[in-house]
Amino acid sequence: MPVNTQPIPRSSYDYALWSNGGVVLSSLTSPHRYDSWVNRLIGKIGSVQAVLEDDLQEGACWHLPNRLGQIAIAFQDVVHVTHVMVDHIPAELTNAIEIAPHKLLLWGMVDGEDNLAKYHSLRSGTTGPLRDLLTARMVPALSCGMPFVPLVSFDYNIHAANHTQLFPIPDSVVAAGMDFGVVVLEILDNWDGELMCLY
Repeated sequence: MPVNTQPIPRSSYDYALWSNGGVVLSSLTSPHRYDSWVNRLIGKIGSVQAVLEDDLQEGACWHLPNRLGQIAIAFQDVVHVTHVMVDHIPAELTNAIEIAPHKLLLWGMVDGEDNLAKYHSLRSGTTGPLRDLLTARMVPALSCGMPFVPLVSFDYNIHAANHTQLFPIPDSVVAAGMDFGVVVLEILDNWDGELMCLY
């Protein structure tokens, strides 16, 4: 999977940020020991709310008690997704880089008749790695019975020159013309840490 190792332009709009209207959907997000109503209310470090903040201070992340999980984010507006950007604290600023996410899968929730028709067309007409992904997995671990399409499977690289990494959605998925109000980022593994920290 190609990854942009150049600095990401600050003009890149982050639809997932809380300040831009992003909201965590708890019914599609992994539960964890740090996520209490008090933490969510005050935005305490370690809560899922940390993912929606633009803060890369060490420890200002969502702590998951194991190496996998998922977060669902609802956007303020419906979005035609072309890329996903992942940040983590730079390796030189932490002693625990192994808790960074490694293998990730971005899903889009398929909603509306038009999107469902495009989804079925994509499923029946795609080939190659995307076809393999569509065949292997139908939905993320938590789906609440909703239909999803895998948008991109990718690896976050802790050894890359840039800690902010941009991953393109495959052309065939973008060309399908689906738009999404909800995405799920599924973390399938980290870099061998005992827990996960998602910024």
